[in-house]
Amino acid sequence: DGGRCWCECGRMGGGNAQKSATKRAKNAEKAAKSSGGKSQLAANQKAMSLTCSVCRMSFMCTMSEATLKQHTESKHPKKSFQECFPEFAAT
Repeated sequence: DGGRCWCECGRMGGGNAQKSATKRAKNAEKAAKSSGGKSQLAANQKAMSLTCSVCRMSFMCTMSEATLKQHTESKHPKKSFQECFPEFAAT
């Protein structure tokens, strides 16, 4: 028997930790090299071009007129659509 337990604890593991660490390092290098990254935050911030003139809430330029009218009706019921979004009404 030699003092070993039934599970053979004296053996080394499979080595997956080293594989994982190497993969993480390679992915970190690849992410550092990639230009621009994967973040959309800057592009999303630029697209926030519509602003309610009453409450200064920003909306993306792709918002439909119906959505903006819904904002006007729910948040500013005493104001007109043209008062809230004069730049949208002009287009």
